[in-house]
Amino acid sequence: MNSFRLWYPQLDIYDAIRRMAHLLSAASERTFSSERLYILDFYLANPPLLHLTHMPSEMRKKFGALRISRPEKLFLSYPAPPLLFQKMEAVQRDSLSTMLAKGLVVGSDATSVEVRLSELGKRVASEQLAALLSETESRVLPFLQGEFATIGADDVTALHRATGLRRAGR
Repeated sequence: MNSFRLWYPQLDIYDAIRRMAHLLSAASERTFSSERLYILDFYLANPPLLHLTHMPSEMRKKFGALRISRPEKLFLSYPAPPLLFQKMEAVQRDSLSTMLAKGLVVGSDATSVEVRLSELGKRVASEQLAALLSETESRVLPFLQGEFATIGADDVTALHRATGLRRAGR
């Protein structure tokens, strides 16, 4: 009898490190709050759930052009986004802590207000991780970076309202 084990990239620390490195790499010299990075990572790991967010109409048109399937049209069923976001919390925090410990990002700690890739992180992202983007991730990453990340650029509260994602105690 064969047994199978399902792999969920949302709950894999190494995949979270890969996704966060891509997000920070695409941002170039820009820094992100850890909370904004966690929300962007959530949508890089779960692009269909972007359909459930609130965004300005021009941004919605650009997202529509990406042709990301709606969650209800997929074979896989997703839990409610806030529940999945809570489930991903430990993995995301451990991933960012690991990146800090390995010198891949610059920031004071995993709850740092602002984080960005270090020079080593930029090298690793370009030399080792660049080829590890899926076709869907390649389409959604520029949208997340260039459009979606600008929601509430000065205050993450607007991003919380647009997504419904918020961690306990924030």
